[in-house]
Amino acid sequence: MDKFVLYLIGSFFVIGAIDYITGNHLKLGGKFEEGIKTMGALGLGMIGILSLAPIFTNFLSAEIIPIFRVFHLDPSIVPAAFLAVDMGGYQMANELALTEEMGAFSGIIIASTLGATISFSIPVALGMLSKEDEKYFSKGVLVGIITIPIGCLAAGLWQKININILVWNLVPIFVFAIILGAGLLKAPHVFIKVFNVFGKLIMSLSTVGLLLQGIDVIFGVRLVSGLAPLSESTVIVGKIAFVLGGAYPMLALINRIFKNSFKEIGEKFGINSVSVAGILGSLASNLLIFGTFKEMNPKGKVVCTAFGVSGAFVFGGQFGFVSGVAPEMLGAFIISKLTAGIISIVLAAWLYDRENKEFSLKENGGISNEYQG
Repeated sequence: MDKFVLYLIGSFFVIGAIDYITGNHLKLGGKFEEGIKTMGALGLGMIGILSLAPIFTNFLSAEIIPIFRVFHLDPSIVPAAFLAVDMGGYQMANELALTEEMGAFSGIIIASTLGATISFSIPVALGMLSKEDEKYFSKGVLVGIITIPIGCLAAGLWQKININILVWNLVPIFVFAIILGAGLLKAPHVFIKVFNVFGKLIMSLSTVGLLLQGIDVIFGVRLVSGLAPLSESTVIVGKIAFVLGGAYPMLALINRIFKNSFKEIGEKFGINSVSVAGILGSLASNLLIFGTFKEMNPKGKVVCTAFGVSGAFVFGGQFGFVSGVAPEMLGAFIISKLTAGIISIVLAAWLYDRENKEFSLKENGGISNEYQG
């Protein structure tokens, strides 16, 4: 599976490049260009934090490894739960892991779902969405987070990790997911503020790392020792952009071919065509969901957000990152994200319909209660 998906995207990279050169007649050359142009944005968000990863790892190793060994837990799950796979989560998890397989599991599977949600999706989305849409977003994130341990379990089994070790190390992730979900449900405004602060902190640290690398490159002055070599992060950024140069044309063609089918599927789930397009687009980036959030119907907003927690980036930037650092993990990566993502769509649709039904019954029974979405 790993090589098949990578070669498929590689084929579209070639097709998109040829179409771009010959005048974009297939309308795929523009998508190829769009993917390549992400290199700048990726570099701004990633180079700094990847450069600082070794420094953070040294700090965490001294603080958490002794504690986690007492409970027979792998310390790699800590950075993976808070940092996206391509924002330092992979590097830090691998350095802290007690075994190579747990380093790969935490750094790729956990970091691409829970870590990406905490450090990227939530703070970025809250900066893009209106206040009235936050209630739909919170409910969607709640559902999406609940399904993360299921996706992680599926990936661990695919990876053939010992079931006892796998389940025991997933217990903290499950508990954290429950606490996070309950917090979003019961005190959304408090948690939203926390996520905003955390997101700004991560971006500030990334900018500091970029600044330190820039001073080193331009002036030849290294202000902080222990920074990761600039060549490592820039190669990773370049690989991701190349993969996106193939993934974007591939997703565009799929959407073009199956547009009517996707519309029919959306009607069965009770979500509009914009919502269906959002789910498909989030396979590359969940920014496509938040960019069209206002045009979605309420149910579509909840369903798309739920899917975007795990399902986002499965053929986008995260896929590009994993293909560059650990291509042998692509199968487990895809399985974890699509398993959790698909289950979250079904669960979000069911819960939304159930809530609507209960509200209708109350209204019919003469109970006045303002519906909150």
